[in-house]
Amino acid sequence: MNVFIECWHEGLYLQGIFHDLTKFCPHEFFPYAIKFYSDRKDEVTELRWKKAWLHHQNHNKHHWEYWIVNRNTKEALPMPQKYIIEMVCDWRTFTRKWGRRVKDSNLAERMMNSEDIILHPKTRESLEQLLTRKGES
Repeated sequence: MNVFIECWHEGLYLQGIFHDLTKFCPHEFFPYAIKFYSDRKDEVTELRWKKAWLHHQNHNKHHWEYWIVNRNTKEALPMPQKYIIEMVCDWRTFTRKWGRRVKDSNLAERMMNSEDIILHPKTRESLEQLLTRKGES
């Protein structure tokens, strides 16, 4: 629901409605439900969840992992602006899960300085501008 609200504020009405819709498909729904809402903590459960997470990243355009062409060479395709904004909306709501709202400027610094996040240079530039602009307002 939080991502819906963030997307709505950004004018991404349909993306807010359809955000993470793949979590309702069997590939994702059952592994997520078992991992987060049961007491099962075995290796099989963890492996199924990891596969579900990989499926999620590879089927949702607001995840930067969706756009990776080659992890070894750190090559990625440019993300369209609407997915960059949706990704930021997702990041913002994720920070709330830990009981605090992180400013976009802090989020920008953390995400932009991470060597784990592979982005096309144009995407990185757009993301930096978006987070810096939002962080100042």
